[in-house]
Amino acid sequence: MSGRLGIITNNQHQVFQRNVIEGIRQEAHERGYELVIASYAEDEAHPQPITLDYRALDGVCVIANAAPPDLLRAILEANKPLSLVSHYVPDLPAPAVMVDNDQGIAELMRHLVVDCGRRRPVFIRGVPGQWDSSKREAAFDREILRYNLTVPAELRVQGDFSVTTATESMKRLIAQKVPFDAVLATDYLMGIAAAETLRDAGYAVPGDVSVVGFGDAPEAKAAGLTTVAANVVEQGQRAARQLITQIIGLNIRGMTVLSVRPIVRKTSLPRSAARAARAGRSRARTD
Repeated sequence: MSGRLGIITNNQHQVFQRNVIEGIRQEAHERGYELVIASYAEDEAHPQPITLDYRALDGVCVIANAAPPDLLRAILEANKPLSLVSHYVPDLPAPAVMVDNDQGIAELMRHLVVDCGRRRPVFIRGVPGQWDSSKREAAFDREILRYNLTVPAELRVQGDFSVTTATESMKRLIAQKVPFDAVLATDYLMGIAAAETLRDAGYAVPGDVSVVGFGDAPEAKAAGLTTVAANVVEQGQRAARQLITQIIGLNIRGMTVLSVRPIVRKTSLPRSAARAARAGRSRARTD
């Protein structure tokens, strides 16, 4: 091995972080680097301090707001290259790799409103203050204006990128009997949880409620969840390339944005498909 790269994340075993780290690992291994991982909040009730000795490393990748700004500045002041994933700090000279949150939310909302004819979506938030979470909610606000929708405060529920939190929020919303006809979750695991909670409560998905989520993985495909797909492993690969390029002496700044693509599955039913299904049932009754 020619050197060592550090990774700071809150939980290396969660799906998003695990896939980002896999992309970093692939690129690092190909270039002869080993990884040192500081994963400090795997037990959310008892997070550990960040103990990564960045001065002994060649460079550091930080995933999704896992390091506070003063630590980021300390890494740079120690002349250690830094690359950010799903997090961008405009006043720091550190490059970042992001997914296109605006495009992703726009695709999901277009599908819900235009294709599925939905007008009262529930929005399941991510972690307050986290870059992707904030950007996705801002994009949702713009799409509400685009389609002239009214989304009351009670239809914005907390998810924290947590299946448990999203499930409890959906249960409370259902108990309140507030009308809604769609759910947009800011990640696919919360989308899967929302669809399962709705079905358990007697809702037809997608007949009564269309459900979509941001991001994609085998779990989303298995659940039949409509998503927008970003290549998370590629995010890690790009971040590692940025880091290694800085290590060899080149200057990199700014943000690399990866596009997403919509994947329509069975948790959302376009109106054309619904009409065809109704027509099929009518023919079957006639026959």
